[in-house]
Amino acid sequence: METQSPESPLLSLVEQIKQAALQEQTQTLAPGSNPSTSPAPSHFQLLGLIDKLRLAVETPTETVLRLIYQPPQNAALRTVMDLGIFPLLMANGKRGVSAVELAERTGAERGLVVRLMRVITALGLCASPEFELYFANDKTPVLTQPIGRDGIPCIYDLTLPTLSQLPTYFREHSYLTPKEYSKSPMQWAVGQSQFEWLAAHKPRQALFNSYMASRRHGKPAWFDVYPVERLTDGVREHPEAVFLVDVGGNQGHDLVRFHDSFPDVKGQLVLQDLPKVVNKAPVGDGDGGRIVSMGYSFLDPQPVKGARAYYFRAIFHDWPDHICRKILVNTVSAMDPTYSRIIISDFVLPDTDVPLFQASLDIQMMSIGSGVERSERQWREMLDEAGLEITGIWCDNPGMESVIEAVRRGSAATAAAAAAAA
Repeated sequence: METQSPESPLLSLVEQIKQAALQEQTQTLAPGSNPSTSPAPSHFQLLGLIDKLRLAVETPTETVLRLIYQPPQNAALRTVMDLGIFPLLMANGKRGVSAVELAERTGAERGLVVRLMRVITALGLCASPEFELYFANDKTPVLTQPIGRDGIPCIYDLTLPTLSQLPTYFREHSYLTPKEYSKSPMQWAVGQSQFEWLAAHKPRQALFNSYMASRRHGKPAWFDVYPVERLTDGVREHPEAVFLVDVGGNQGHDLVRFHDSFPDVKGQLVLQDLPKVVNKAPVGDGDGGRIVSMGYSFLDPQPVKGARAYYFRAIFHDWPDHICRKILVNTVSAMDPTYSRIIISDFVLPDTDVPLFQASLDIQMMSIGSGVERSERQWREMLDEAGLEITGIWCDNPGMESVIEAVRRGSAATAAAAAAAA
């Protein structure tokens, strides 16, 4: 009797990819789906399996060489962005653009263009089916849009001088985690914090703002993930009542989106940021006076007392734990223990198998400001130290930020929130 040989791990992985791809196709074709802005969880599962397949196929030496030669790839891409090559590829469509024409249009030497475009083609960012002739492909358009056009030069210029010196920083600092914003690796390497650097480089600040807005564009808002009825049920309706305070809310885009989606919610919406920021915020028009701007630093005690919710979006990952605790304690002092909640929109990392993007972002945040991308365990510990208790965490998929709800520890709101969650 012939015995069947066990399936190899490689073939098993291929079968898993096949099944995940079928699921991805089904979810992509589902009515109302928009995979470009809100990919289904199966999308991230498929990407993770593909990464595992590559690692399974590569020899250890091939893996190491791939990692070693990532820096020249990023440098080539940054240079091509400066030359404006991607818009030229888009403008010439099916005709394509030759190396000679790219040299003429950009002022770069033809030989340099050819060498740079070898990298860009190998990265899959354009096609080159003929000798020294280049065509846009399905990845090219995003490199002419804010997330690529502005994000690549801004993040490269902002982070690379520090990241290139990071090993030296740790050698000279006994391999200790940086815990002071004013003594971050970036401050040590370039003499400025990330916000000081951006303020001193106005064009880069504009690119940074554009890039950050593009990362949010089309993505679900916090209130699309979080069950807002947990806030609207039992809301107070007296004239001075504040429903939502957006702390460090920049130009108020999140508050405007919330108001547009929930125009009938009772209570004021308050935008807080530094005076120089909120003075330029385009709020107050078209919202019936519901959105109020207030100059405020979250390093000071919170002046708005007893709001239904205090909302922080992508604030805490910029800062080390002790600064975050100060921000939270400043907010706790203003909370009504029976009524108020804190809402945090930030990454919540798994304790194992952290996706590479979030793990890399954590190193970046540590480098430029002693910031942290935190795991659920770290979030619970930090909020507990500030007198808060997490009553729920919501996330649509592992590639996006989660929404955390917290109340004052031991308060009546804790029991109410737990009952609502049940």
